[in-house]
Amino acid sequence: MFSEARHRERQARVDMSPLIDIVFLLLIFFAVTTTFLEQSAMDLELPESSTAEATESTRIIVEVAASGEIRLQGETITVEQLEARISALSEEEKERITVRADSHIELGLAVQVVDALRNGGAGGITLPMVSAQQ
Repeated sequence: MFSEARHRERQARVDMSPLIDIVFLLLIFFAVTTTFLEQSAMDLELPESSTAEATESTRIIVEVAASGEIRLQGETITVEQLEARISALSEEEKERITVRADSHIELGLAVQVVDALRNGGAGGITLPMVSAQQ
């Protein structure tokens, strides 16, 4: 009886639980550390610059299309509404605002947008450009 038990071959088993745990931990790690970039809904042709420098991305984005359409965080608004909406933001949010403007907008509209931002209390306004070196 004992000799039969000793001679039985042991079958190798692989426990999948630790492997599944590690795969889920890796999935959570990559999901938390990945930066998701929001794509603009407007088709903008940014102006080129030979001296453009990389800047940090901001959460508040104002887009101005060549047609004169203004968007704040993807929502179409007017210049007057822009000033009111910026005024309602926290001081921290007002410090970093990005204005993405098409290279074919009228100068007057660009001045109106920047004035509305400043009148709303915006501190740091960034104007991104496409580097000619890229």
